[in-house]
Amino acid sequence: MPAASRSAPESPPQTDLPESAAAAELEDLRTRVENLSRLIDVTVLVSSSLNLQEVMNRVMQMAKEMMDAEAASIMLWNDELECLEFELTVGEVGVDTLKTIRIEKGQGIAGTVAETGEPMLVADVSKDDRFYGKADEATGFETKSILAAPLIVHDGIVGVSEVLNHKEGRPFTNHDLELFATFCRQVAVAVENARLHENEMKQSLLDQQMKMAAEIQRSFLPAALPEDEGKRFEVDAFTRSAQEVGGDLYACEVLPDGRVGLALGDVSGKGVPAALYMARVVSEFRMMCSKGGPPSEVLTALNAALARGKMRGMFVTFVYCILDPATGELELGNAGQLPPLLAGASGGARWMGSASGPPLGMIPTTVYQPDKISLEPSDTLLFYSDGIAEAQDTSGEQYDPHLLVDVSEAGTGARRVLSHVLESVEAFSRGASQADDMTLVSISWEGGR
Repeated sequence: MPAASRSAPESPPQTDLPESAAAAELEDLRTRVENLSRLIDVTVLVSSSLNLQEVMNRVMQMAKEMMDAEAASIMLWNDELECLEFELTVGEVGVDTLKTIRIEKGQGIAGTVAETGEPMLVADVSKDDRFYGKADEATGFETKSILAAPLIVHDGIVGVSEVLNHKEGRPFTNHDLELFATFCRQVAVAVENARLHENEMKQSLLDQQMKMAAEIQRSFLPAALPEDEGKRFEVDAFTRSAQEVGGDLYACEVLPDGRVGLALGDVSGKGVPAALYMARVVSEFRMMCSKGGPPSEVLTALNAALARGKMRGMFVTFVYCILDPATGELELGNAGQLPPLLAGASGGARWMGSASGPPLGMIPTTVYQPDKISLEPSDTLLFYSDGIAEAQDTSGEQYDPHLLVDVSEAGTGARRVLSHVLESVEAFSRGASQADDMTLVSISWEGGR
């Protein structure tokens, strides 16, 4: 019997699984290469751009594209207010609407990331009680899924970045979170570099402005002090600000009749406001003293002018004297300034208990009282600001003003007395930082000739 015929074995069914798997693997590889390229782009951006707004805009555009998200945002930490603030958004949400929203640590998803320093994935915000919906309420945007990662520099949180809603409608994945967290580590460096550069630029501009202000301020001080050919009088002055610009001032004017006017003032406050007020005081004073009126009348008029145009409650202590070189007669007006020191030829010294009124610019109706003294030959009158009388040493101990009267070794003359007092104060405070502006002016009379 013939052998039964056998059919050929069937070939295994054809399937496209290996081809699909290869295609998926290839697509995944392509995606990883693209994402790596974007991470490299951020690394390049870290060193290529130092404009904060440009950096934030570019990295958030990158984040949105890389994560295929509907929107992305960056919030920076405000140290002063201790909260996160929206700085920039890309996508369907405008940052202007979000500017008023502040997020504290532990509040919402972003606040939790700021508190823990760990990235977070929320696949469905409707199922997470931590979701803070105020931003959605303000914008009308509907958040479904969130990736949030901290921006950390030197172990400190500088902000939080988020991407919202995958465009395919699916939740974000742990792979997405890992990639986004890696991305945000580079973003943090880029943002911090830009912020540091911005602060440096602002500081540089401020330094330039302060230097210009200091130059302008110095222009209001006498370029040179008058000298008397007959050696009947001598004047000297010293000033040093605690900051780039200060509030101390002095002026020395030879009046039309040959008398010599000398003034010292100390504006309340420090820095630019004090410098601006100081410039105004000097300008007004020069105009008023040029008429040669008694110091008390000049102070009364100057006070009224300053009080009329108050600058945020600022005021100035001020003392003004006029010496007649022919007779040694000296007229004095004092508006809250420390009492001047009168050093005699014998080396002894005493404070002048001159009539003193309130500082200029406080009470518009103040009328200042005149004071007159007759100097003896070689007498010196020394005026000083409270930066001299209140100088401190390295331990915080304050200079004893009674040391000012010890001028027995100074000799005579305005320059010697001033130098002696300045050396005494600087020896006491050597090594300590200068806390206040320091100014000294002196005038001596050598007798009529």
